[in-house]
Amino acid sequence: MSNKEILSRVKLPMKYDKPVIIDNYFPDWLVKDVSHELQGFPVTLTNSPTAVFENARFFGNMLITDDQWMVPTPPYWFIDYFNKCIYNDICKDDNITHCHRILLNGQVKGQNSQNHCDSDYDCYLSVIYHASGTSGSTWFVNAADEDVQEVEFKEGRLILFNSTLWHRGDPPSDNSYRISLGCVYPMVPIAKLPHPH
Repeated sequence: MSNKEILSRVKLPMKYDKPVIIDNYFPDWLVKDVSHELQGFPVTLTNSPTAVFENARFFGNMLITDDQWMVPTPPYWFIDYFNKCIYNDICKDDNITHCHRILLNGQVKGQNSQNHCDSDYDCYLSVIYHASGTSGSTWFVNAADEDVQEVEFKEGRLILFNSTLWHRGDPPSDNSYRISLGCVYPMVPIAKLPHPH
C-alpha cells in the first residue's frame, strides 16, 4: 500500500465515542434490592483511578477479573445477571462475550475521584452502573481536563462509553454512600486484542 493510499484511508468511527445513557432498564424492585444489598458489600480503602493514593482514594473491591469472581464470598447473583444483560440484550449487536473487569466503587462525601480513562485502546467498552446513593455525578472531560458532559447520579442508570473516554465519578454531596459498578468489556475477540491479555 502506498503512502498516498494510507493517508487517504478513512478511519472507522470509534464505537461509543459519546456516552449512551440508559434509564429504566431494570425494574424498580430490582434496582432497590441491589441498592440495599450492595450497601453492606465488603470493600477496602485501597481504590484509586490512577493508583496514586495521595491524589484520590476511595472504597472499592474488584468483583470480576477476566470472567472470574475475585471476592472471597459467594458470587453475587446480580453480577452474573448484569453480564448476561450486557451480552444478550443491551449490547447484543456488539458480540460481547467476555468481561474484562467489574469494580465496585464506593464513595462518601469528600472522597474525590480523578479524571481517568479505563483503557488506552478503543476496542473496549466501559459501562458504569449507578447502583446505590442519591448524588455524585459522572463527568466526562476533554483533553484539557475540562468538564464537558455531566451525567447526574440516578440509581439504576447505565452509562455506556468507549473505554478511552476520560471521566470521573464525583462523591455524593450529602452524607449518603455512593456505589457504582465500573465494568470493562472487550468489543473484539480476546485473540484480537492489541496487547497481551
